[in-house]
Amino acid sequence: MVKLSSFDSEIEQARADAAALHDQSSWLAQALSALPTDATETAFSQETVQFTQLQALETDFQARLLKLINGFGTRADAAYTAFDRVDHVTGPEKFIAFFTRRTAVSFKVARARKLEIADSLKVILLEAAAVHGLLQDRKEQATVLRSAVEPNLVASMEARRGVVAAMDDARQRDKTLAASLATLRRKITDAQDEARLNQWKAEEAEAAAQRETVLSERKRLGTAHEVLNQQAVLLGNIIDLLNQEISLHVLLLNTLNIEAERCIHLYDAAFGSLGPLLADAKPEVPSAAGGEVPAPLAVFGELLTLHGQGIVTLQDIQARKHRADEALLSRLNASTGMAD
Repeated sequence: MVKLSSFDSEIEQARADAAALHDQSSWLAQALSALPTDATETAFSQETVQFTQLQALETDFQARLLKLINGFGTRADAAYTAFDRVDHVTGPEKFIAFFTRRTAVSFKVARARKLEIADSLKVILLEAAAVHGLLQDRKEQATVLRSAVEPNLVASMEARRGVVAAMDDARQRDKTLAASLATLRRKITDAQDEARLNQWKAEEAEAAAQRETVLSERKRLGTAHEVLNQQAVLLGNIIDLLNQEISLHVLLLNTLNIEAERCIHLYDAAFGSLGPLLADAKPEVPSAAGGEVPAPLAVFGELLTLHGQGIVTLQDIQARKHRADEALLSRLNASTGMAD
């Protein structure tokens, strides 16, 4: 079997991507958590730029995860092909067998080939377990962050409703004052009595001052409304992005589990049992320092138990893989359509 390169570097880069994604989304959520006071229309310009960068980080992270999971599938396919060819006899092997009067592929050779395949499958499973843990951790982080952001969106929308009510009140007062000023100015124009003229001019000056105050308030409220709009849009965008990430991670975890099942099924056939894998799937194993550390294949413990009981068939795995691939493709196509 041709040895395929491991994905250690890709997995490490995925971990770095996940950390950057968590830091960026947490910073944004914190920056948008407080209601703005005396803000200008450009209050959230930095946050808008940061959200665009967050979207780019999310795109890169998802692309790397897809590359890893597709790579596991490709390597599993190669292992299945190699297993089907364990007893394949090459031309030179036939030639040697003819003169030595031995079988072209001995039991020992076939067994060695199967063990090599089993070793490669275990490597795939160990790497898949690392990606599974990464996906699960990021999914949980996104879920927690979403729960923290949602109340802030509600508070922002409540504040905006209050500002809208104040804007309506100020608009009505402005309308009343404008009508009063028009009446007073008409009276001043037609005035014949000096005393009444002076009285109306004083009332006009007072009404004009009141209207200036109302106009200033309307301007302030308009700016506050725009700022709250920006805050609500950004908070809503963050929630949408987190929801999309969580739903995609559910599909990716399902796809990853199915690829793991393919490897487990073939490992059982190649090695002859699931013993070594089950040993690596125990909840905890002793460490060199005397403590306990999580088992490398603990995330696949339930799957290994089911396969060990012999109640999962390859046909069942292939059917679920087909459905999972279709669901993931449909989800990615939908995401591409929304991006366009």
